[in-house]
Amino acid sequence: MNTNRLYYENAYLTRFNARVVDRMEIDGRCALALDRTAFYPTGGGQPCDTGTLNGVKVVDVRKGGELVWHVLDQAIDPGTVDGCIDWQRRWDHMQNHSGQHVLSQSFVVTAGAQTVAWHLSESTLTIDLNRVGLSDDELAEAERVGNEVVQQDHAISARIVDETELPKLALRKQPDVDGPLRIVEIAAFDRVACSGTHVSGTAQVGLIKVLRAERRGSETRIHFACGQRAVADYGRKHQLVRGLAARFTCREDEVATAVQRLQDEAQANFRALKTAQAAMVDAETARLWSRVEQQPAPRLIHGAYPTWDEDQVKTLVLSLKRLPGCFIGVIGGRSALVFAACSEDCAIDAGLLLRTALTQVGGRGGGRPDYAQGSAPSWEAAERALELIESLARHDPKL
Repeated sequence: MNTNRLYYENAYLTRFNARVVDRMEIDGRCALALDRTAFYPTGGGQPCDTGTLNGVKVVDVRKGGELVWHVLDQAIDPGTVDGCIDWQRRWDHMQNHSGQHVLSQSFVVTAGAQTVAWHLSESTLTIDLNRVGLSDDELAEAERVGNEVVQQDHAISARIVDETELPKLALRKQPDVDGPLRIVEIAAFDRVACSGTHVSGTAQVGLIKVLRAERRGSETRIHFACGQRAVADYGRKHQLVRGLAARFTCREDEVATAVQRLQDEAQANFRALKTAQAAMVDAETARLWSRVEQQPAPRLIHGAYPTWDEDQVKTLVLSLKRLPGCFIGVIGGRSALVFAACSEDCAIDAGLLLRTALTQVGGRGGGRPDYAQGSAPSWEAAERALELIESLARHDPKL
């Protein structure tokens, strides 16, 4: 038994009738094999068609030898069936698969880069090239050549050829299978073995847009979109640019300048903030030292800084740590961080005190004898941990 594949004869066919020749279960669902079908099964990088048989949804289509299996979301009676293809999905696949052929050959022509793999899904379309280091200019040139071929509306056709003919055909990629092959040709521009569904002319691809490129080992993956996907991508990005232009009260072609200006201002403000924070740390270090300078060692320094960011609190602790004969206990930051530290000439084990205190309040942390940090589950818990650290440092510094 075998299934006559109607999509080879007419990729635009959306309705057909057929006879059930076999049935089985696949993944717990009813699956039917037909004597003929317009449903394309998953294969060659292209997803399967979906649609209905006798009004029941076809959720998957797979090859099984010479048969094509249609997986349904519920069982139907055997006999004859009326099939209907989800045309929007089929059209999307035809546009993007045909556009892939065009772009793959464009990279051969412009950059000498061969496509070694391709993948089409509901949301992505990629080709993997056997080259790395492609420049933006090379990407743009391949896209330009591809769209030029699209606009020239070259015919796309398919035919079955005997393997003995293959050496004469100058295929873009030599197949690694034996026997007769289906060859898809785009006029004199491209010729390659392919079993997928395609539009009849390149103009129906509509548009090819390269979105981005990424290196993957010794290859480059090109993300792109064709047809309605490319139009939808343009629409999303156009709305984004319009929204930014409205927010910055500028023309659309001035958005990049407005963003750069905003970035420059943000960087200047960030530098000013860091300068101010450093000055606050210096001032706070001097203030705390003035309170304990006349005390005998070990001098206990403590403080709470709920509005300071974590880096600023840590900088303060390290600044205090450089003072002679000091043990420091500090809490701060939005994450309720707890710090304990001591000067080089202070014998208190800061790491041990911090772990002991945080364990009692449900926090965790650790570190060295001269510097340790951790976090408490709440600001109140951090305050209790700080009290415990102070008490231990005063009354039992060696535990």
